[in-house]
Amino acid sequence: MAATLVVGAEAPNFDLTSTEDVVLMLRDEVSRMAVLLYFFDGDGDRVRSDLECLAKGQRRLKERGAVILGISAAKMDALKALQWDLHLQFPLLNDDRDFSAQYGVVAPSEDESAAPGLFLVDRRQKILWMACPAASVEGALGDIDKALKTLPSQMATYPKTVVNRVVNWWVSKVRRPRAA
Repeated sequence: MAATLVVGAEAPNFDLTSTEDVVLMLRDEVSRMAVLLYFFDGDGDRVRSDLECLAKGQRRLKERGAVILGISAAKMDALKALQWDLHLQFPLLNDDRDFSAQYGVVAPSEDESAAPGLFLVDRRQKILWMACPAASVEGALGDIDKALKTLPSQMATYPKTVVNRVVNWWVSKVRRPRAA
C-alpha cells in the first residue's frame, strides 16, 4: 500500500474509460455523491463474488449517497463481458494507465494478481474508509455503511441561497393545495 494513502488523505484523481464508453473522472463523480472504488485484477471467483455482492448492495449504498465504480486493468472487452455476465448496474473502468498503483493496489509479482482494494471517497475527494487489500466485500459493506452515516447531507455543502430557492420551489409548486 502506498505510504501516504491513509484515511483522510486526498484520493488520487483519475480519468478512465468506462464500460459505457465514456470517460469518468473521480473529481467529477465525487462532486455529486460519495464513491466506492473497487480495484480488482482479472475475473476469478473472488472478483465475481465481490462484484455480485456489490451489485446486491448497490441500492442500499445509493440510499446512503454513494455510487460504485469497479476499476481493473483488464481489457475493455473483458470488462464489458464481465459486466454483462453479472448484470452489473454500475460501470467498470479500464485502468489502462495503472492508476491502481497510486492507491497501493499492485501485484506482488508479474505472475500473481493484485489483491482487491476498496476505497470509500467522500464528496471532498478525501478517503473516508479503505481496505487494501480487501478481505471480502461482503464483510466490508457493514463498515462502509457506518462510514457513510457519518457524512453530512448533500444539501449541507450547498450555499444557503441555493437551498432556500429549492425549499421555496418545493413549497410553492409541489405542496400547493389543490382547488376543490
